Amino acid sequence: MRRLSLIPALLAALLAAGAGVALAEPPFRLVDRVSDQAQVLGPGQTAQVNAAIQRLRAEDGIDLFVVYVNSFDGASPQAWADQTAQLSQLGTEDVLLAVATGDRAYYISVADGFPLSVAETDRIRTRDVEPRLAAGDWAGAAIGLADGLRTAGSSGPGVPVGVLVVGGAAVLGGGAYLFARQRRKARADAPAAAGAGPPPPAQRDEFSDVSTDDLAYRASAALIDVDDAVRTSEQELSAARAHFGDQAVAEFAAALEQSRADMLAAFEVRQQLDDDQPEDEPTKRSMYGRIIRTAGAADKRLDARVEAFDKLRGLEAKAPEYIAGLGGRLDSVTARLPEVATSWSALQGRYAAPALAPVAGNLDQARQLLTAAQAEVDEARTELATPGPAAAVVSGRAAEDAITQAETLLDGIGRREAELADAAGRVSAARAEVVQDLAEARALSASNDAGDLGPVVARAEAAVAAADQAASAQQPDPISALRLLDEAGTALDQGLDQARMAKDRARRAAAALDQAVLTARSTVSAAGDFIATRRGAVGSEARTRLAEAQRHLQQAGAGGDPVAALREAQQADALAQEALRLAQTDVSRWSRPVPSPTASSGIDLGSLILGGILAGSRGGGYYGGGRSRGGGFGGGGAPRRSPGSFGGSATRGRRGGGGRF
Repeated sequence: MRRLSLIPALLAALLAAGAGVALAEPPFRLVDRVSDQAQVLGPGQTAQVNAAIQRLRAEDGIDLFVVYVNSFDGASPQAWADQTAQLSQLGTEDVLLAVATGDRAYYISVADGFPLSVAETDRIRTRDVEPRLAAGDWAGAAIGLADGLRTAGSSGPGVPVGVLVVGGAAVLGGGAYLFARQRRKARADAPAAAGAGPPPPAQRDEFSDVSTDDLAYRASAALIDVDDAVRTSEQELSAARAHFGDQAVAEFAAALEQSRADMLAAFEVRQQLDDDQPEDEPTKRSMYGRIIRTAGAADKRLDARVEAFDKLRGLEAKAPEYIAGLGGRLDSVTARLPEVATSWSALQGRYAAPALAPVAGNLDQARQLLTAAQAEVDEARTELATPGPAAAVVSGRAAEDAITQAETLLDGIGRREAELADAAGRVSAARAEVVQDLAEARALSASNDAGDLGPVVARAEAAVAAADQAASAQQPDPISALRLLDEAGTALDQGLDQARMAKDRARRAAAALDQAVLTARSTVSAAGDFIATRRGAVGSEARTRLAEAQRHLQQAGAGGDPVAALREAQQADALAQEALRLAQTDVSRWSRPVPSPTASSGIDLGSLILGGILAGSRGGGYYGGGRSRGGGFGGGGAPRRSPGSFGGSATRGRRGGGGRF
């Protein structure tokens, strides 16, 4: 038992002592129940989390607070969460879920006297929270915690503040690889055994009896399993390659590469589920099923190679040689420590601390891993005699994985040095490109037809200034400088693309404007003449459209943005066409009045009324009834219907303005 727990415990301690990352957030007082400082929640997800929190509060009286940050600012997850809870004055019925997305660490903090037992809350954490966090389902983790607390049917003794859960970024020691895979296989086989029976028909969905929520959980668990399997297999392969050579592990390497590709495909599907494009229920279920099948196939492929891989190694039969080889490899890696320590000291004097943050704890962690590996090798040598080779192999595997991880940590320092040197060599060219784009953006911003580039220019100028400071400081950070320039260049590229499009639209609009104004003016004039010469029969709708068309035509000729002017001219043309159509409809329903016996035989009274010359006497001629002044024409104002009308009204077709834009 001691050996099985040594490496995970050591790595967990090293993790807690590791350096922080950029964009850290110190503990702070929570204002809202959901605080997304890391900006990981998509559209609508904050409302979903709040809804789950409200259900929990209404049904159980438990209040849940959730906070997402990029980093815990170098503090342990427990210390960060507990301090935030204290600053926020959370009570005994309050729960805090703190998640550091960049650190990939989390902690659930409760107060003394919390009603649920440790066993119950642990079950909720491992079942409802951790798998979703590992899969990047940030909102789902919070909702899972809220729903898990809400549906928990037991209440147990309280737990001390801060001792409920230490989530963090759990690290599995490579030495326990086979044991971990056996546990995972046991978990995977258990449901199948419980539901043993005839296989389902080929055409039936194997997940038809599984709820969507459970399907989502299974998909998250499958992603976690395959990710763990691939990562651990990578360590196994690295150790085996060093021990036996490339040819002996070629088949295992091919299987690992294929499983890695399958794993990435499964994660891609999960990302599609998490993006801001919602899927309907059948699509979600299909995608969850695809994740489970793809990840499961990748995991099984690796499982199939484990037995053959171990047979290849034949460790138990060659235990003395194997342990001796580990001792030589351990000595070789330990001999690298002084050289790497010298390089690390030089890097600390040359570059800023943020530039070295990703590898800041590597040297110390490597030393501790090598110390642990030495202890395992010493014990393995003792165990060769008693209890025997099998026990010695278990110790040897723990030592081997510790040595492999120490090598990775030491290699990381040299790799970071090369990356910083490469970045420093690229800063000048990247800056020149951004400055060139800035000059173009300033020139376009000065014109009136390229959109508003002012904010983009201001942000890019600030980024260039910050990059200059990062690159030219006494202890520079060339990677940060390059990142700032890259972000500025990306923003400028997008802004310039939009500005060029706006300028091109303005050019094309200016070319089309004269023709559009001519067309609109012609149509407005035609409609105006028609209405003016038949105004005795034309109603208010046609006149309204004409007035609006005239207003848009005036706006089109006012100058300014040619795109807007073109739109105004097109709108004027469409409205004038509508005015003319409505006026023609009115006139078609107009009936000529019966001539009065007193009227002069040389005057066409119908034309006079239609033209509006006798504007006060429309009652006998305008369709739909009108008012008469002083008796008027046509029998005291009684309306006459046009042939074909019924019930005193007629259909006028489409109503409302509109047209091209």
